[in-house]
Amino acid sequence: MLINSTAIPITVHSWLPGTANKEFISLQAAIEYAGEHIDELPAIEILIRTGNHRYAIIEGNQLAALIVRLCCSH
Repeated sequence: MLINSTAIPITVHSWLPGTANKEFISLQAAIEYAGEHIDELPAIEILIRTGNHRYAIIEGNQLAALIVRLCCSH
């Protein structure tokens, strides 16, 4: 899994009204940002561009597990 710097921007998207998307150059930074907004987790997803208008999406329990794993490793 891409955890460090990548040439492809990774987007943290929130479904909450009035909340702007935020782009990162590393999956680790995107996961850390999502962890800072854990109270909004049901409305957050991470979008990783994989090609022609296609995305890998990390959300819900999978995102929560990555946040826990990343936070525990620090």
